[in-house]
Amino acid sequence: MKIALHHIAYKIGIHPTELGQAVRDGELTGELPDNNPQSKDAWVDILSLRNYVEWLREKGKMEESRFLKAVRHIDNETRRLKGRA
Repeated sequence: MKIALHHIAYKIGIHPTELGQAVRDGELTGELPDNNPQSKDAWVDILSLRNYVEWLREKGKMEESRFLKAVRHIDNETRRLKGRA
């Protein structure tokens, strides 16, 4: 399931540039038109994003409260996207 990168990035507390770098590095599934994470057409796969956030927490790069906030927003968006299908 695709979600606009700029739509979810700030909700989960990760700057779009950081998510864009993860897409470029192959850590996250998505697309960056013109290599621009701020593009309205940039997207990430929401399930891949959830795995990425879990990986960040396991590596100690994300504190627990920030992780829980991110997962809550990802789950809300997942439910919203499934309801639209």
